[in-house]
Amino acid sequence: MADSQNGLNTGLNIDTSIEAQCATKASASPQHNDAMKDDLASRLDNPLWQYACQIYAKPGVERALLELQDSHGADINVILQSLWLASQGHAWGPTHVSNMYTVWMSEQIQPLRLMRRKMKDEWVAKHGQEFEGFRQQVKTLELQAEQYGLAMLFVTTFEKQEGHDVSVTTNLKRLGQDMNILPKHFLALINVVE
Repeated sequence: MADSQNGLNTGLNIDTSIEAQCATKASASPQHNDAMKDDLASRLDNPLWQYACQIYAKPGVERALLELQDSHGADINVILQSLWLASQGHAWGPTHVSNMYTVWMSEQIQPLRLMRRKMKDEWVAKHGQEFEGFRQQVKTLELQAEQYGLAMLFVTTFEKQEGHDVSVTTNLKRLGQDMNILPKHFLALINVVE
């Protein structure tokens, strides 16, 4: 997700632009039926998105998530989905991540993130602040792409609900196995979320 105010180059940025986007409500609350499933844009403001905005704003969460993303290749959106499912008492499993989401991440989100990072390092730093406005527009677009990705994960969640009374630790352990990340690497996140 987009870079933060504290100088990190990745992750969801909780600044005024994301706070405004997180505070924006869709015109109607999400309906959980097949007709709405076809209209992903109507599901952008959903309980998973709202949870992601709330949890990301907690002290220490952004840093822990960015460390997992940058050091271990973790997908922050999928981690947020796993945390949200645990908060609802549901188990996370690999079937909660659709092929559509995986393609969206690789073809849309990751290229935007790479572009934003390169702009910061290769254009703004080397050629001046006049490129910062454009970089901010890319960052906003990246955040919107992340929101679409979370909407895809939200839709999949309702198709694949598993288990009840599941803890954050249990879901992150399952997620770590799927992402080939050792459980110890999730400890910082667990400490700030629980």
